[in-house]
This record gives sequence, C-alpha cells and structure tokens, in this order.
Amino acid sequence: MKKYLMAFLAIFGAQVSQGEILEIYTWKPYAGKAELMLDAMQEAAEIHSGLGIGVTISQLAQGTTQDIDYVLRYDDLESWGALNDSSALSAEWNTFFAKFQANPHGELVNSFSMINHDQSNMADDWAEEGQIVSFFRWEPALGLAGQEALRQGFMTAKEIHEALGARVETYQVTNGSEGVRDMMYLMIYDGYSEMAEVNQAMQTSSEWLTFQQAVDAQPSQAASLLRSGVAVMAASYD
Repeated sequence: MKKYLMAFLAIFGAQVSQGEILEIYTWKPYAGKAELMLDAMQEAAEIHSGLGIGVTISQLAQGTTQDIDYVLRYDDLESWGALNDSSALSAEWNTFFAKFQANPHGELVNSFSMINHDQSNMADDWAEEGQIVSFFRWEPALGLAGQEALRQGFMTAKEIHEALGARVETYQVTNGSEGVRDMMYLMIYDGYSEMAEVNQAMQTSSEWLTFQQAVDAQPSQAASLLRSGVAVMAASYD
C-alpha cells in the first residue's frame, strides 16, 4: 500500500504544465469490510492532512463498481515532491502503513495521476465534501492533432456547461495502469438536485445541441469515451 499511496508518480512528461495534481487510488473493500476500509482511509487522511497534503475520500455511485476513491491533492509538481519526501520520513505514516499491511481491508484495483489543464487551479479548489462529481474519461485520437482536438472540445463544452450551472475541471492523465494520453472531464455539482437541473437544461440548450451535432458530423471521431460515472465526495481534508 505504501508504494501506491506515496510514490506512484515517477516521471512527468516535459510537455505537461505544472498545475494542480490529483492522485486517484480506487479501492475495493473485502466482503463485509467496507466500514473498516473507510475507517482506515479516514485515519490515513488525517495523517496526510497533518503533513500538508489535501485528501478527498469519494464513494463511487452510478455507472461504477461502487468502490471507494482515495484522492491525494497537490498544488503543483514542486509541492508533490516536497510533501512526498515528508511523508516518506513520517513515523506516524510508517506506523499506520505497517498496521494496514498486517490486516488490509481491501485491494487496490486502479490508480492513476492527472494534472489540471488550468495552471491557476490549486489543490484546495477541488470538490468539497457533499458535492457530486460526474466524470468522463476520454482517449483522444492518435497524434498531436487528436489531443488538441479533444482539448479544444473540452474548452467549448466547459463554456456551455458552466453557463448552464455546472462547475467543470479538465485534466491530462500523466501516469497509471492505463493510457497516459487520456483526458478527464469532470462536472461538479453541489448536490443531485443541481445535477438534475443542469442535465435537464442541457436537453433544451441550443448551444449544447449544436456542439453535439458538430462533433457527430466530423468525418472521423476525435476521441473515444472510455469510462463515465458519478462519485459522491464523502469526506475532505485540507
């Protein structure tokens, strides 16, 4: 667990800007141990938070396997390095890790890191406790043209969705067990009611319908949707 929670990022490509960094670790609790898994995550989060690392615990909902995400948040690559060095030397963290390793409550089923396209976004700007996040992981078409087309599409969609009431953040995946060319599009809501209002507004938005038609009319698909779902921000530590 230690190597996954504290040192998963190894190398960032030179082309990646140094904005807000998120590390996402998806855990599948063992049968009957979901509450123990949450307790362990909360204990880990308190240690990380005390060291200066932002932490969010989110429970995956619709469209997912309903596992639990443990998200570490950093302002930039410099703070990521400094905070990971501090964590590696933390007696409190190492004691916790030894205890968890001796009696784990679940297994790590996925992990990856990503960096915000907006360099001004900070770790504290991430979703707050109680908020709802719809996530969409996209794979761009091959080549720089495919990546640029997807980023431009994200920018257009973000402008429309934020005008309809959602908050949108977009990310470049930089490491993980899957493709590092992937990009993530997140729509953040204060609750399910707001999410419903935005989705209803999208159905009658001429701008959104025109954008969708333009995407569908392209001779070749610029990107493929790999995964989507909804996550509930169960707890946040800063």
